[in-house]
Amino acid sequence: MEELRVIAKACITDERIYEIVYSISQMSQEDLQQFRSKVVSYFMTKNTPEDMEAYKFYKIILEDQNARKIIEFYQEIKKESER
Repeated sequence: MEELRVIAKACITDERIYEIVYSISQMSQEDLQQFRSKVVSYFMTKNTPEDMEAYKFYKIILEDQNARKIIEFYQEIKKESER
């Protein structure tokens, strides 16, 4: 759960991360499955530290509705920072 909060905080400072997470949070189950397969295929031959970090990021946000949970945390953090 802490990883999700860390990603949510990163969304505050990096619009690109927010866009990725938000787009994934809006996908249907079928689209998620297809995207997950593409991510796995893409990273099968990648082995740099950067690639491994990117794969870990995608793995986290693609499982268990985590992208939606991250967006919820993001919204909570934004509200707290506006106070």
